[in-house]
Amino acid sequence: MPCHRTEDLSALVDHALSPRRQAALQRHLRACPVCRGQLDALRALRQELLALPSPTLGFDLAGQLQERLRDRRPPRAAKPWRAGWNLLGWMPTGLAAGAALASGLWLGGLLLGTGAAIPTAGPAMARVFDPVPPGGLCAATEICRLPRNPP
Repeated sequence: MPCHRTEDLSALVDHALSPRRQAALQRHLRACPVCRGQLDALRALRQELLALPSPTLGFDLAGQLQERLRDRRPPRAAKPWRAGWNLLGWMPTGLAAGAALASGLWLGGLLLGTGAAIPTAGPAMARVFDPVPPGGLCAATEICRLPRNPP
């Protein structure tokens, strides 16, 4: 075990080590005077901390906070239930969704109505991007037969 492991020595003082690690640290302490000195200093510090007086508040802080919170809480009044009230809460969301749907349909109609430039026939190299049928090696048979070095 390497020397000067203050965390392990502190855990030994606090009885927080596993029995296996505690036994290994005890074996190390028999051979290492530096770690024994650190252990003695940690034990003395623990005793000094335990000897310190425990301060008292003189009043119940938790009780005072509970009373303040209880005083601030407004009393619950029974709200009358109105039919259709829940639907009014959803109205802005419905209007926004309807506007988005209408604008999407309108923009889609503009794209379809103008006959967007979709090439129907073009050079054979453009067919490289076509989907390949299952089991096929090329998107189109004429692509597989293209010469490697075009003239």
